[in-house]
Amino acid sequence: MKNKKRVLTGDRPTGLTLPIAAYVGTLKSRVDGQSSYDTFVFVADYHALTTHYEDSKHILTNTLGLVKTYLSIGLDPNTVTFYRQSRIPQTFRLNVILSMLTKMPELERQPMLKEKLALGHKLTFGLMGYPVLMASDILIMNSDLVPVAKDNEAHIEIAKDLARRFNSTYGKVFNIPEGIIGEVVIGLDGQGKSGKSTGGIYFTDDSDTVKRKIMGMYTDPNRIHSTDPGEVKGNPVFIYHEYFNDNVEEVKDLKDRYQKGKVGDIEVKEKLFIAIEKFLEPIREEREKIEKKGDDYIFDVLKTGEERAQKVAGEIEAKVMEVMGF
Repeated sequence: MKNKKRVLTGDRPTGLTLPIAAYVGTLKSRVDGQSSYDTFVFVADYHALTTHYEDSKHILTNTLGLVKTYLSIGLDPNTVTFYRQSRIPQTFRLNVILSMLTKMPELERQPMLKEKLALGHKLTFGLMGYPVLMASDILIMNSDLVPVAKDNEAHIEIAKDLARRFNSTYGKVFNIPEGIIGEVVIGLDGQGKSGKSTGGIYFTDDSDTVKRKIMGMYTDPNRIHSTDPGEVKGNPVFIYHEYFNDNVEEVKDLKDRYQKGKVGDIEVKEKLFIAIEKFLEPIREEREKIEKKGDDYIFDVLKTGEERAQKVAGEIEAKVMEVMGF
């Protein structure tokens, strides 16, 4: 399959599923590109320890939930290579080597580190070195393209720098990966991004939960009455309409009336609820079918993918050892 460009991406199993905002960030590009690329999708279970090291007992359960989400949104296990990061030991051996080539100031100025610390996570060696392990994930699979949300773009640059540094120091082994950068969707409260740590609408939310979250969404704070002209730019309700409402004319009409003070927040939110339910309904139906197959089915999917991923990683590691003279 290496005649196709290889796409690699993954997620940390810090929850049972993902927020639907992740569909905008990277999931849609995975689904759309799975037949065009040699697609590798991994569960970053060791990465989960960077912020949840005290909660490791939930990682396996979350891993199963995450893979069910992948399958329910349309990723095909007959096309995509799924695996757990922890099952690829070559990744961690490469991580040691790349850490020797990494300058501390490069890690200290990473934007995501500041974000994690602001959320109250402790500064550990693992959290500081997160981008090096991420680079190891990317390079050990000889990846060409890496879909990430925009807030992870700096990590791709570190992976590219380390690939070049290794190649120039020891000999050409690694591709120089390129990022496929997805959007970061604002949170339902209008503050920061929607994510597992900040809340959002999740793929596993039922209809009542989705409706409650949408009706509680932040809108234009300066709009007191439904007859007041409102702002649509930066308004989370309209941002979600743009991403999840495929009725373009309806969205255009709602924006126009909102700006003129001719529609209330309730109608705008109710129509958003209908649009998101339309998006989620087939995903819920597919997940129900997957749940009926049981966890053994998920383990079989992972085992098949892990066998292939280990083979690829082993070939790259052999080249690393050769050019380094070990």
